[in-house]
Amino acid sequence: MKLEFITPQEAETIKRKMPKSRTMEEYEGYLKQLPDGQVGKFVVDSKDKIKPNTAKARLTRASKNLKLNIQTKRVDNTILFWREGGGK
Repeated sequence: MKLEFITPQEAETIKRKMPKSRTMEEYEGYLKQLPDGQVGKFVVDSKDKIKPNTAKARLTRASKNLKLNIQTKRVDNTILFWREGGGK
């Protein structure tokens, strides 16, 4: 172990580095494909082995990773998503 002293500014720049999961890359890909002025639509089926809220949460996390303003809406097993100010 090595002890160092750094400035508070340096400490703020240190972030945990974790590889992205394939799942998160997949959801980021969906958002990158979303055309301006269009609404994306996921229909979560029981064979997908995830719950609609999980898909919605993954879209929200992916949009934050990409620094996109995405709005989501869940209606039963359907997730709608669009760029804020550009769809729906």
